[in-house]
Amino acid sequence: MIARESYFDQIAPFVGKNIIKVLIGVRRCGKSTLLQMLYQRFLEQGVPAADMLHIRLESSEFSHLDTADRLTEYVYAHIDKSRPVKLLFDEIQEVQGWENALRSFMVDLDADIYITGSNAHVLSSDLATYITGRYVTIDVYPLSFAEFLPAYQASHPESSERAAFVAYATQGGFPFQSELAFQTGPTLKYLDDLLSTILLKDVVKRNGIRDVDLLERLVRFSAAEEGHLLSVKRIADFLKSERRKTTTDTIANHLNAAEKAYLLYRAPREDAIGKQLLAFNEKWYVVDQGLRQAMGMSNQANIDQVLEGIVFMELKRRGYSVTVGKVDDLEVDFVARRGTDVEYYQVTYLMADEHTREREFASLLAIPDNYPKYVLSMDDFCMTQSGVDAINIVDWLLGR
Repeated sequence: MIARESYFDQIAPFVGKNIIKVLIGVRRCGKSTLLQMLYQRFLEQGVPAADMLHIRLESSEFSHLDTADRLTEYVYAHIDKSRPVKLLFDEIQEVQGWENALRSFMVDLDADIYITGSNAHVLSSDLATYITGRYVTIDVYPLSFAEFLPAYQASHPESSERAAFVAYATQGGFPFQSELAFQTGPTLKYLDDLLSTILLKDVVKRNGIRDVDLLERLVRFSAAEEGHLLSVKRIADFLKSERRKTTTDTIANHLNAAEKAYLLYRAPREDAIGKQLLAFNEKWYVVDQGLRQAMGMSNQANIDQVLEGIVFMELKRRGYSVTVGKVDDLEVDFVARRGTDVEYYQVTYLMADEHTREREFASLLAIPDNYPKYVLSMDDFCMTQSGVDAINIVDWLLGR
């Protein structure tokens, strides 16, 4: 298993506390493995197996636990209610009325509860109503490059960091590819099938979408236009050119459904000086660049977009909220905020000529505050100027 210590660090302050730990993220990003590893750590720390239940609700072994009543009955039959217990539920959204079951466990038991979910329904449902203020979310993503690199080099001992990054930009970071020895063909086949599963189980089924073809076209178009400003009208015009008429409400609802399944991420646009969100145009990013390649797009041919997507998801992984900045007529790729910290980013492939350097630095230099500003590229030479740091993307991803 690939070690993912940053997530255990996030969970650690809440272990043993009467608060539900909710691990959320796209299907197959590693939530189930984290839950399994957490269970093993508890065993190693001396927690008796009899005081824990680890229930994988997508497994045929537990498929009969499809309602809150059945889940509650099963749990109470398999634990000692007089003792502290740890309850770990994988893919909790498979249980109808699961919120009621969790509320019962919190009231009736001395329970340390952990759940995972592959759809924002886990949070947008009645959880907030039933258990207000008694849950904490941990966002789980596919592997970062820092996590991907040692696993890839274990399968390819002679591989350089640069070669590993090329694989990462092409195949993305879904953990299962380590089981495939990171072979490109099998990995992309796996990702193609995974995409179909996400669309059907976490988007179509959860949201009652009937026009699956329209949904697929919207997801593919958003991935193809990754990093470009998009409006609902522009998307509607594209669909019209493909002889697909629909409403702006339908487009917005389908994109929201893909966002709730953690397949697509939205970056709103803001005035980087006035700090006001703008009501038109935004950018969309796919959760993992390997899915983009699996859709039949060439990540190598669209390397600028892919690099921007990698940086966006890394900022999310590091706990930042991310918007797209506007400075007069100039664009700032990312305005990243975490607490009181603010950072600005421009992302490009290479800055080989003076015109490119001027373009990438200009918008950052136009921002009149003193928060950190960065230009990330694949250049090996330091081109820092006027207080704006230029950093190699691989070095930045590895925290150097």
